[in-house]
Amino acid sequence: MKKTAMLLTACLLAASCMTIHAEEPFHRSITVTGTGTVTAKNDMATVNLSVQTMARDAKAAARDNADIMTAVRSAVLGAGATADHIETMGYNLYPNNQYDDKGRMKSTVYEADNRMKIVLHNLDQTGKVMDAAINAGANHIDSVIFSVRNEQEYRDEALRRAVADAKRKADVIAKTLGRPVVNIISVGENHTEIMPRYAMSMKAAGDSMVENAATPMEAGTADFESHVTVVFEIV
Repeated sequence: MKKTAMLLTACLLAASCMTIHAEEPFHRSITVTGTGTVTAKNDMATVNLSVQTMARDAKAAARDNADIMTAVRSAVLGAGATADHIETMGYNLYPNNQYDDKGRMKSTVYEADNRMKIVLHNLDQTGKVMDAAINAGANHIDSVIFSVRNEQEYRDEALRRAVADAKRKADVIAKTLGRPVVNIISVGENHTEIMPRYAMSMKAAGDSMVENAATPMEAGTADFESHVTVVFEIV
């Protein structure tokens, strides 16, 4: 009796598995990739600059650097930058050994490096702020980055366009096959990050700057691109 019950249970389980397998739906499907692109005008600039000083002792290098950076900060504020958009990005003070042509150390100098980031929401101020910083003693413009403030707005629009592009492609394929699209089985997004536009960096030379004319800067545009992969069900 016990053996019969176990056999009956095994048969029921097997039948259950067969039933579940038999009920799995079969989908005719097509898989397409959609692309959406939005071009936006850059409306923000980030200026990264630095002050580098050298002296025979560490205190002198640090003191000279502090004096110049204080003047630079005051100058960029006067040129239109705001205090809450100025940030110190790093500070280094280190010895630099000097060697002769035979590889023997002959002296040691100390170098101080102070890096500042300035964010500008008025692009017309970019060249003026750079010139003011250089005229005040900044000796490196490390980079100028142009970007878009409301990036998410453009990312979302690019995504909407990518989905619409995928639907359009699916409709074309389905119509050609004579089988209408009836459902969406799955959607996957592959968002492409857009690199900001960089202006070339340069080593500043105070004598070469024209105090009465701002360095011209072109902000340009940024392209936001999204990709989606969609599996559509057809009948």
